[in-house]
Amino acid sequence: MKNIPLLILVTFIWVSCTQTEENFLESKDAYFGLTPPGLTPEVFAPGIVSDTSWREHCQLAISPNGDEIYWSKFANDVTEQIYFSKFINNKWTKAKLADFIKDDLTLVNGQPTFSPDGNKLFFYSRNRPGGFGYIDAWYVERTETGWSKPINAGKPYNSEKDDRPPIITKLGNAYNMGRDFINNKEEFLKFNYADGKFSDPKTVSIYKDFSSWWPLFISPDESYIIFPSNHESGFGGLDLYISFKDKNDNWGHPINMGAEINSNLTERFPVVSPDGKYLFFMRHTKTWDIFWVSAKIIDRIRK
Repeated sequence: MKNIPLLILVTFIWVSCTQTEENFLESKDAYFGLTPPGLTPEVFAPGIVSDTSWREHCQLAISPNGDEIYWSKFANDVTEQIYFSKFINNKWTKAKLADFIKDDLTLVNGQPTFSPDGNKLFFYSRNRPGGFGYIDAWYVERTETGWSKPINAGKPYNSEKDDRPPIITKLGNAYNMGRDFINNKEEFLKFNYADGKFSDPKTVSIYKDFSSWWPLFISPDESYIIFPSNHESGFGGLDLYISFKDKNDNWGHPINMGAEINSNLTERFPVVSPDGKYLFFMRHTKTWDIFWVSAKIIDRIRK
């Protein structure tokens, strides 16, 4: 009889994990019906997301259940806006401008990121009325009729500095990598995130004397972090590096993700899909394309 509670717990964990997997879009048309990549990065969704008439500038935002994909792109050097496609009636809608920024096209709006439950979509906006600094994090909430009007993420998350959208983990933490204009350096902050509120900010160091650039990606369980850096060990421009947590809960020495991921160009905007299968990133090709690759490359580096 003593083993029954343990059996129930194991069963509960197994069911929870199974439900999480089943909730993600299981269809041959997932990810626009594209053939999944292997360990060699490929341009993601040519003509849909990676359009040669635009320059993509974002971390790809995929909803927790995989049926919505958001991204942002520059039409020129001034205007960046958010676009999306949804999987409805077993097909993806034509990519179009997000409704919640249609009235604000004179502003720069970019880098969409989902909350873990998919009910909020964060993004940054430049000089939007009601903000605290040059760039603030804003969000829209899911309603019965679509997304709400943009809402400022508020203090203490936003400040007079340059604040970017949060990366929120399953451990109840939110990470903000912005810029401290006073000291001209990137600033990496960790907040508690509960009931939709940010609190208790703390400065975080990835690795001493190892510079990093925004934006970064932290795995949902916070076991690793991927970020761009122009370290001397790189291949050129900014390279993507990965750092794994050690047994003392510290970030280990950053590892260059290798020639498969990095090139003599700049690689930025890393993010792993909610189902954990693919790593996405943006490479500064002529048209700034988004690439994807099997996330198994992370396990290979870890080993």
